[in-house]
Amino acid sequence: MRKIIILLLLGAPAISIAGGFQLNLQGLKAVAMGGAFSGVASDATTVFFNPAGMANLKGHQFTLGINIVDAHVSLQTPEVANTDQTSGKGTPFHFYYSGEITDKLNFGFLVNNQFGSAASFSDDWQGRNIIQNISLKTFMFQPSMSYKLHEKISLGAGFVYAKGSFSTEKAVPLASATTTEGKAHLKGSGDGVGFNIGVYSQFLTLGDDKKNTKFAIGLDYRSNIAVDLSNGQAQFTNIPTSLRGKFPESTGFTSKITLPSVFTAGLSIKHTIAEKWSLEFAYDMNLTGWSSYDTLAFDFENNDTPDSKQIQDWDNVITHRIGFDFTYKNQYSMRVGLYQDNTPMKDNLISPHLPGVTQVAYTVGLGYKINEMISIDFAYIRQSASRDDASIAQYKVEDGNFVQENGAKIQTGEFAYKFNRKVNVYGLAVNIKFGDKKKEESSVLSID
Repeated sequence: MRKIIILLLLGAPAISIAGGFQLNLQGLKAVAMGGAFSGVASDATTVFFNPAGMANLKGHQFTLGINIVDAHVSLQTPEVANTDQTSGKGTPFHFYYSGEITDKLNFGFLVNNQFGSAASFSDDWQGRNIIQNISLKTFMFQPSMSYKLHEKISLGAGFVYAKGSFSTEKAVPLASATTTEGKAHLKGSGDGVGFNIGVYSQFLTLGDDKKNTKFAIGLDYRSNIAVDLSNGQAQFTNIPTSLRGKFPESTGFTSKITLPSVFTAGLSIKHTIAEKWSLEFAYDMNLTGWSSYDTLAFDFENNDTPDSKQIQDWDNVITHRIGFDFTYKNQYSMRVGLYQDNTPMKDNLISPHLPGVTQVAYTVGLGYKINEMISIDFAYIRQSASRDDASIAQYKVEDGNFVQENGAKIQTGEFAYKFNRKVNVYGLAVNIKFGDKKKEESSVLSID
């Protein structure tokens, strides 16, 4: 009964817009530039992208933003022409602060949603024994510090506290006197800790006060975070009387989910003509350590309920991100970008909400500086994916257990399907800046 009752709790369902279940929506200037920002360090979101970059910021800066993730997902099978997911819209948000303590020391803080997913299907859909509803939410809290070693290099680090919760539901193919199938509902929450460290350097400036080109690099590492689910609750309904000892109405469970590490190397090149315009190019390479998500195990409090250990075996993946920012008279900004989103999942370990598709996403955005204190950013992401050859194995089950022959489970067939997904993400952020005591250096403009 293990794979019938215990399903994939983490994955890449409707609102996930990155390989796996990572949400790369952290700061809308960055989002509009394809997520390439570790070497840019021009607003408070650098607390997340590279805490060392805070040393490049002056005064006190705040960013508050929200995204609306509008996903349309459909599946087609040989038996059913079309099934649409019924998930609602996702609304991940972020808050960032960076404050200058001294000329060399900065403090920062963030709250954001770095991982999350949601997928729902109607109660009578064909694959309800595989997945019906699933939701994952995470909140990260990160206080950070940066220190400028000398004029061209700074270091930064932050402590990360993560809080996560999930719920999931599926049908159970066990008939009772009153129903043809039961239902399993699992939910839980937990927390974990990690860290974020970085190095930032604006290592070269060519030109003068009126016309110059600046080169910067950034390196950042966000550690993996083991989230302990110590208070999980499993509920089983419409279970035959003979199996209620194995699958009671309610029982607790414990588990652990390891959120992946991310290493980023980034470059930015910014050309400025004072009082006229500037053009900035940014490139990031992310290495996401999805191999930490190798198994998903559950230990049930009820001794008769079989514990579960499900192999995930995800791969580490590299994501390439590029973006451009064109700003006119330090007030009007246009941004574009793209990134290649690689899947960490193997073909034989996917589910209807885990398509396992590598894709390219396109981003655009606008920025407007209202006055010296307030500016706003808008960003948009377009992502689409499809797969025609997805499938998941089905096995014979009797009395709540897999039927085996010669030590191997008897496969009764495959759930084969086609998958289509289109995602539109809209984001809006407000930036506030004050307390910059630095004297103006000629008329050279900088983009914040």
